[in-house]
Formats: sequence, structure tokens, C-alpha cells
Amino acid sequence: MNLSKLAVERPVTIAMLMLVIVLLGTISLTRLPLDLLPKIEVPVAIVSTSYSGVGPYEMENLITRPLEGAIATVGNIDTINSISAQGNSIVIALFNFGTDMDFATLEMREKVDLIKGMLPEDASEPMVLKIDPNSTPIIQLSLTHGGDLASLQTLAEDTIQSRLERIEGVASADIFGGYTNQVQIKVNESLLENHGLDINQLSQLIGAANLNLPGGTVDRGIQELAIRTMGEFKSVEEIQEMPIPLATGGIIQLKDIAEVKMAPKEINSIFRVNDKESINISIQKQSGVNTVQVANLVNKEIVKLKSDFPDIEIETVFDQSTFINHAIENVFKNAIFGALLAIGILYLFLRNIRTTLIIGTSIPISIIATFILLYFSDITLNLMTLGGLALGVGMLVDNAIVVLENIYRLRSEGHPRIEAAILGASEVSMAVTASTLTTIAVFIPIVFVGGMVSTIFKELAMTVTLSLVASLVVAITLIPMLSSKILKVSYTGDQEEDRKKRKIDLIYDAFDKGLTSIDNKYREILAWSLNYRKRVLLIAGLVFLGSMVSAFFVGAEFFPSTDEGQITVNVSLPAGSELHETNDIILEVEEKISGIEEADIVFSSIGSGGMMSMGGSESSKGYINIGLKPLSQRKRNAKAISDEIRKLVRDIPGTEITVVES
Repeated sequence: MNLSKLAVERPVTIAMLMLVIVLLGTISLTRLPLDLLPKIEVPVAIVSTSYSGVGPYEMENLITRPLEGAIATVGNIDTINSISAQGNSIVIALFNFGTDMDFATLEMREKVDLIKGMLPEDASEPMVLKIDPNSTPIIQLSLTHGGDLASLQTLAEDTIQSRLERIEGVASADIFGGYTNQVQIKVNESLLENHGLDINQLSQLIGAANLNLPGGTVDRGIQELAIRTMGEFKSVEEIQEMPIPLATGGIIQLKDIAEVKMAPKEINSIFRVNDKESINISIQKQSGVNTVQVANLVNKEIVKLKSDFPDIEIETVFDQSTFINHAIENVFKNAIFGALLAIGILYLFLRNIRTTLIIGTSIPISIIATFILLYFSDITLNLMTLGGLALGVGMLVDNAIVVLENIYRLRSEGHPRIEAAILGASEVSMAVTASTLTTIAVFIPIVFVGGMVSTIFKELAMTVTLSLVASLVVAITLIPMLSSKILKVSYTGDQEEDRKKRKIDLIYDAFDKGLTSIDNKYREILAWSLNYRKRVLLIAGLVFLGSMVSAFFVGAEFFPSTDEGQITVNVSLPAGSELHETNDIILEVEEKISGIEEADIVFSSIGSGGMMSMGGSESSKGYINIGLKPLSQRKRNAKAISDEIRKLVRDIPGTEITVVES
């Protein structure tokens, strides 16, 4: 059946269908999850093993080689690489694109379990992990307080951590920094020897005394009660008064031969925010959960924590959702502005508010219909999908313009409204369908391409394709129906009268003059080109060759540079440097960058390899994360600020400093 004829004959049905599409599209839009990029699954998995005190050569022979042999039997592996370092072994397996990494890592664990018995007993159990770009922390918090960090860490571990981890979608809230108290026992060796004891015996006695042990059961009437001996220490005083039997038959207390006290454990990392020592909390989301939704819930809980603990300063060092929201908002605004601009240009050419409104309806309805398809296809609203919509906004009106122009032509020839709407749409339906399919043919192959290109651009191609299909349906149904109801021929057929009407409006007149000027200039260029054909061919050839040569000088990168308002200064001292030496260098760098006006928050980490480090912390390394003010509140971008920081820190001797902006 002719869809255009059906649409014209059943206007109420078409109107109701479009309202249903608008309703479902609006609901789908409110439920579409927000994210920065499409879900990217990197086909890489690693096996990490620690063996304290063992050199790189021994690590390779004892651990790395057996693991490589076991992993090599896993299916779909492309290449295997390994890194054997002091006390640590990392085996990296690169799989073919398209491999289900959940099943791949499961198979890797099975293979590793088969050879675990061949590894040294003192080595840690190998950990099999898949590389997940979405597993990076989505929010990093910093806690500062006027009191000691030990009490602040206790509060963070006992209260704040549990409240954050209860939030739906949060996988973990890891705490770093601060001081951990421990019981220190300093033994007087001379007194120990005088009583005929050694340090090993004393250690065994303390360990045996600090135990709760089961004592069996006892019957009490019809009840059977469990018995256990309570031996764990509950205070430092109990440890001091622990009895120690001597070989001579006497008994002394631990405090007679040792000093027992509660003292902070030796720290191996330091965290600071805006020159104040702090506790760092790194929050990670669960796999497959939307970043923005989880971040919104976490931020709500942070507001409650600030009200519950007013004496503690809780700073958000990094929030991934902030940049995502800004990026999505900017793309969304640009898409709306593009749509309004397209409608405005259409009005300047058509000079008829009714025809402009008829064509203008194709843009929002096509976009809203696309939201429905995105929702049911389980696709997030990200830079790629919104970029596809922004790209397709200009093409959404093409079909509607062709259909309406043909209907308008028939109306100008004297055909009735309904007849002109049916006949006009029918005559060009095949043409607009072929035109739409031609455009879709450019994008649809990306959906079937494998590798990282498909992962990144698949959703963009699907969005453009779905929006164009929706615009085609709107063009051959809604446009004829509206044309049969509200289309009005504005020109009378008298050119002189029409010209007088156009001259009334100064805007139209200026627009006409501009178009006429461009048309005249084009005619001159065209006439010159036809008279000097060889010169035109020579110029075109030179432009082509110049373009081809320029391609070799164009830079290449995986993603375009963005200004997320974050700058990271990585500081590396020679291996073996102590923590206080690294801290002194970090303090010097902090002092040099303190004059940067655009800096909003400065977060320093000393002795930590970063939240995603597999090799543990290193006292010779540290980094400074600089959170910049919003782009609207600063005159320079992140790159210009990074260049200034490089100049400020380049004269610090004996260090390797790199500055990275994002």
C-alpha cells in the first residue's frame, strides 16, 4: 500500500502515531544512561605474581616462564609478553578482537591453577585480571582535619567507607594514606639474655598468648554449650602484664624486659591536598554500571557526610562525571543550535512559515524516534551517539524538503491539496528512499567492521542510520499529511506583485542581494573556467598534489586532545631514594606552581604508584594532580598551563619530571 496515500487519508491515525513516538522518545531519553564514550572492552589480560626479595632473573625462571607456558594454551591468544622485575612478575596476554574476555580470563585461571603447585611456596598466588578502562576510579575524595591522621583514618575506615560502599553501583571505596597504629615491643636484649630467653622464644610466647581457642562443649541439662578460652589482648596494659615463665621456674612480666607502647606504623606513602596532609578515598564503580548515575548517588552521600561531620573537610579531587556532563551538555546544545539554524535557513529560502513548520517537524520527531531505538538497543548517550545526531541533523530535512517541494510544485500547477500531497509524495518516494539508502551505505559498514574502530564508531554509525531511517518514514507519512492540511501557496503567480511583497521586508531584500551577488560572482568564475580549461586543470592538479603532500605532515593520535581541567605532574627520583627525599621534591614543585591562578585544587601523592599500579608503591615516585577551575573561569587552556609548569620545574636537579594535561 502507498504509505503517503494512507497517511493523507488517515490524518488522525498518523497524528496519534507521531504523538506516541514523541511520548515514548521522551521517556526513553530520560532513561538513557550517560557516559563519555561507548563501552570499550580491551582484549588484554594479565597475570601478576609477587615473590618478595627475589631478583629479576630468578623471577623469570621460577615464575614467569611456567606461567607463560600455561597461558600459551588458552584459545584466541594473539601475543604474550612478560615483565620480570625485582619481586614481581607480570605476564600480559593480548587476545584477538571480539574475544569474550570473561570466558578468556576464566580459562586463564584454570590453566594457572594447574601449575600453581610448581611455583615456589613463598610466592603469592597469581592474580588473573582483565584490563578494563572503566575500572579506573570515578571519584577521588580527600579528607583533612585539624587533628591527627590516625583518628581521621579510623573514622574513614569505620564509618565513611562503609557508607560509600553501600551506595548502589559502587564496587569499592579504598582508603590510602594516614597513620595506622600498632603495638610496638622494644626488647632489652641484655635483660632478655639474663633471664635465659631469646627473641624467638619471646615471639612464640606472645603469639601463643594472643589467641582465642575452642574448648569443646559441656552439657547443662538439656543444653549443649560451647566452651572457648579467651586469650586475645584487649589493651596495651594486658600485653605489658603478660606472664613469661622462665626455665628456672620463676615468672616475670613482659614489661620487666621490654617497653610496650602504641605507636604509628612506619608510613610508606603521603597524601596532601592544598598543602594539608590528608586521607585519600578512591571510589570505583561496578562493571557495567553507568558512571554518571553512580557519581550522582555518591555526590548526594558526600553532601550528607559533610553535614554529619562538619569538622572534616571533604574535597572532591577528581570527579569523572563532571567532564562527562559538560561534554554531553555541549554536544547536546550544539545539536539543538544546529537544528534551529537549519530551520532558520529554511525559512529564509522558503519565505513561508507554514512550509517551514512542516519541514521543521521532521527534525525533532526523527531525533526523538532515534532515542527509542537507542534505548531498546541498550546504547548509552555518549559523545559518539550525540555526535551522530549532530552530524545527522542537517540530513534529516533533506527528504522532507524534496517531498514538500514536489507537493508545492503540484499545488502551484493547480492541483487540489489532497491530490497534490498524495501524488507529490508518491512521485519522489523512490528517489528519497534511494538517496537515504545511499547515505546509510556510507555508515552501515562500520557496524560490521571488527577491532577498536568498530568499538568506538559503531554507535555513531548506528545513530546516524537510525535517525535517517526515522526521517525517511516521517518524510513519506507526516509531511504529506501536514501538506494536505495546512500547506498554502503564498505566491500569486504575478511576478511583479510577488516582487513587491518581498521588498517590503528588509531582511528578505538583503538576503536576496547577497544571494544575487554570490550567483553573479559564481557566473564570472564559471565563465573564466570554461575559457581557460587547461589552467583550471593545472590548478586542480596542483591543489590535489599539495593536499596529498600535506597529509604526510598531519599529526596522528588515537583520540583528539581534550581539556578536562586536569594536569598531572609525575616526579621520579633515582631508584632507592627515601620517602622524605621524594616529599622534599614534591614540596618544591608545589611551591613553584602555587602562583598559578587557574589552579583550583592541588592533590599530591608521594610514595604511591597510582591507584592502578600493579607494582605497588615506590618511595622514589610521586605525582601532583592539579584540578583547574572551569573553562569559563580561566583565560588559558590546560595545554598552555602545562607549558608554564614545564618551564617552572625544569631547573630542579636530579629528578625526572613529566607534565601531562587532560
